[in-house]
Amino acid sequence: MSEPTTEQTAPAADNAQVVGLRRDQQAMEVVNSHVPWAAAAGMIPVPTVDAVALIGLQLRMLSKLAALYDISFVQSSVKSSVSALIGTVVASGVGASLGSMIKAVPLVGTYVGFVALPGTYAAVTYAIGRVFVTHFEAGGTFLDFDPVKTREYFKAEFEKAKASS
Repeated sequence: MSEPTTEQTAPAADNAQVVGLRRDQQAMEVVNSHVPWAAAAGMIPVPTVDAVALIGLQLRMLSKLAALYDISFVQSSVKSSVSALIGTVVASGVGASLGSMIKAVPLVGTYVGFVALPGTYAAVTYAIGRVFVTHFEAGGTFLDFDPVKTREYFKAEFEKAKASS
């Protein structure tokens, strides 16, 4: 039996070369294109609607990354992986969902949420994207993703993104 050719084993890599970018560069373009939309979700004045919009946006980003890396995307399992990863940040005091709820406080809450949440939502989305791009580049999939092992990397990427926004 003959060995598979490069075309058979790496169609996504071939596609990346056609457009002149490596796959990791294409992946970061996907991530970076979702960050401003995440910030916009933080500006939605209705509590919980903003969080729902953010989750939908992040799942869309991960779906696009999965397609780029030719990885199976099952929304329910991906959602639980992302929730577990974000849970590590919530536990350390960031809490995007808590930030969403501050909007429920009359007058002040809307203002505080409008000022604080866009940057937080953008930073969380960027950090999630970086974590998964790194994981996929190392040959990982959603099935073998371990949020506990990536916790510190996620926190570091979140803090870097937050500082630059």
